[in-house]
Amino acid sequence: MARIRLKREGSGVVWTAPWQVDITRVVKDRGNRLEIEVANLWPNRLIGDEFEPDDGVRDGKWPDWLLNGTPRPTKRFTFTTYHYYKKGIR
Repeated sequence: MARIRLKREGSGVVWTAPWQVDITRVVKDRGNRLEIEVANLWPNRLIGDEFEPDDGVRDGKWPDWLLNGTPRPTKRFTFTTYHYYKKGIR
């Protein structure tokens, strides 16, 4: 998934083929600033988070940090109740 901005104006988001955004309405001969913000694949995010301490659901209960609206105690971005993805395994 990618978000495209030209001259800080949103030009579109792509998440499936053909992976193209029409920028003809905003592109100029000069002074253009193209920004492409790319998101990683969800399985890669889950795999990466497995290297951080588990701070998610335990014994069927939501974590206190989530219930209380306090900062997350780890650097994880996600948590799941089932660990399907593993590094190096498709």
